[in-house]
This record gives sequence, C-alpha cells and structure tokens, in this order.
Amino acid sequence: MIRNQANNALTSIDGIPFLSFLERNGQLIAEETIELIYADAGFDDLPIGEYTVGVWHERVEPPKAICPVEIKAADEVVLVTFVYLEPERVLLNIQRLVEKRL
Repeated sequence: MIRNQANNALTSIDGIPFLSFLERNGQLIAEETIELIYADAGFDDLPIGEYTVGVWHERVEPPKAICPVEIKAADEVVLVTFVYLEPERVLLNIQRLVEKRL
C-alpha cells in the first residue's frame, strides 16, 4: 500500500502511478501498477520464503524503496505500507504487518 502522512491513499504523483514489484534472490518475479482507488497491489499465493517488496516512482525521493519480507507459514499474509510525506515527496517510513490468512 502507498499512503501519505495522514494515512490517505496516495495513488500517484503528477498523474503518474506508483509501480510495485516483487523480487526473490535478486530476480524480479512480479510487477504491478498500484491500483488507482485503494493505492495497493497484491502478490498472492507466494510460497514460504524470503522476498523483497518495493515501489518505484520517478518523482519521489528515493525513487526506489524496498522492504525485505519473509513468509514463514502458508497462512501468513504480509502487508507492507510505504508512507510518503506528500508535499515534499519524500519517503517517511515503511510499515510491515503480518496477519493470518482468512
């Protein structure tokens, strides 16, 4: 998910959407444009293992932000939120939350 400092969905900057990506062992395995209503993307049904989740946008700092995640069980869902200080277009923080799949 992409959010601004007030926890509002941040779908794009200057009309350009964010791009999300998923890597494993340094190799790109999936890419998805951030959804324009909820400012999220989903990579479903991943096997147990270590991944890197990231977002990219040419008009923010840094242009590429990444977050390592580990799926430890088949029923785990890892939610990653990239929070930007919107007026300055700067990454504020990255939040991770692990939940059980319903």
